[in-house]
Amino acid sequence: MTHLTPIGSSLSKINQLTKPITLTCDRTLPVIEELAGLFGDRGIRRGSTIGVVGDAAVSLAVALTIGVSRFGGWVVAVGLPSFGSQAASELGAELSRWAFVDRPGNQAGDVVHALVASVDLVLVGPGIKLRADHERKIVARMRERETSVVAIGSSHPFGSRADINLRITRTTWTGIGSGRGRLTSRRVEVEATGRGAHAGLRRQRLWLPDGQGQLSVIDQSDGQTNSSRRIHGENKKAFAELTEPALRAS
Repeated sequence: MTHLTPIGSSLSKINQLTKPITLTCDRTLPVIEELAGLFGDRGIRRGSTIGVVGDAAVSLAVALTIGVSRFGGWVVAVGLPSFGSQAASELGAELSRWAFVDRPGNQAGDVVHALVASVDLVLVGPGIKLRADHERKIVARMRERETSVVAIGSSHPFGSRADINLRITRTTWTGIGSGRGRLTSRRVEVEATGRGAHAGLRRQRLWLPDGQGQLSVIDQSDGQTNSSRRIHGENKKAFAELTEPALRAS
């Protein structure tokens, strides 16, 4: 994880440290197997926009970055000042391949435009507001540099519908009954819709986490855990909304 200071020096530092990777698997960025079924080509198409909305949107967005960072790619989070680095690390994110620009302020357009020329995947927080001229420039540079953007809390980033939208339609915590007990697992239902290769509706039910603190796919036929491959760490709090303090730029 890169600890950055003011915006100008932050962008300079990112440009020095990062270089987009070129993967052999066509023109897609990798996602972990548990989430691959949400994508028409089982990966994040380079240069695409992804909208993530609903409860647990931050957790799902971070889960999308795991494959990218594990394969040596670079991720930057913009406009997520309460993002929890410890929780994200426990989830499986390789924070040595991350940088943060928490409060870009009125420079948000210039910051995002610069980042999409320097990294593989950019997470954009829900509070980021861009002018229309900035949006057009960012989309053009994304296509040119093949950088993808995950927009948290928006299904229409940069003024148009996202290439793929991931909507969390239901979340249910288990473990508390009759006012007693402790939260042990969270069941989420995700719907994916999109354009082109992502056209059509895809659904996935996940434990985020399951009772063992793992990310698991719920079997569509009987509701039992179908895949419980461990992502990283023991701690269940990785899958709550990620709000712990983190090293960051401001």
